[in-house]
Amino acid sequence: MYYQLLMLASFLLAGYQDARERLVSDYYWIPGIIAAVLAVALVPSMDFAILAKVTMIGVLAFVFTWFGFIGQADAIALTLISSDPAPYAPIPVLIATGVVAVGHIGYLYARGIAGKPKLVTLEEFRSQAKWIPKALVVDGVRKEVTSDVNVSRELTEEHAASSGATTMVEVAYGVPQVSYIAAGFVAYLVYLALFQHAVLLALP
Repeated sequence: MYYQLLMLASFLLAGYQDARERLVSDYYWIPGIIAAVLAVALVPSMDFAILAKVTMIGVLAFVFTWFGFIGQADAIALTLISSDPAPYAPIPVLIATGVVAVGHIGYLYARGIAGKPKLVTLEEFRSQAKWIPKALVVDGVRKEVTSDVNVSRELTEEHAASSGATTMVEVAYGVPQVSYIAAGFVAYLVYLALFQHAVLLALP
């Protein structure tokens, strides 16, 4: 149970912060990293399988991060869930994550929050972390910013500060992907507790 409790602590903290601020403190991943190390140390028969999963998913996740498709916290979350020594892991978590994500994103589209670019003032952009910048509109002239989600906000702030003109920001809604993964992990643990006691109790 130590594995699940430590991993749960990481995902609850990270998911909550991601939902509020669209960023995650590195410190929140420490319990999850300890859990992954415990899984390797305490389930020697699964060492190779765990390390292979962590390596494969971790490399893929960080390649996506390198190209700016996902955030660094998203990559860490995906890598950590791959350390689960349970059979078929992390497929159940990924399925649950997908269900949560589709449900929430569908709700956002239905409400008109996601799907269409929106122009906001620079002050509104700075005050709400949910926006991902797509372009700056300076005195009516549109200038695209990088699509790399890891640096787009920072670069937008720098460009806006140096423009010295009336600036609007074209934004898209940034979904809290770590929160989705956290919800998927919680759903997975609930499923194990209700229907797969042996698997739950067999983990370190």
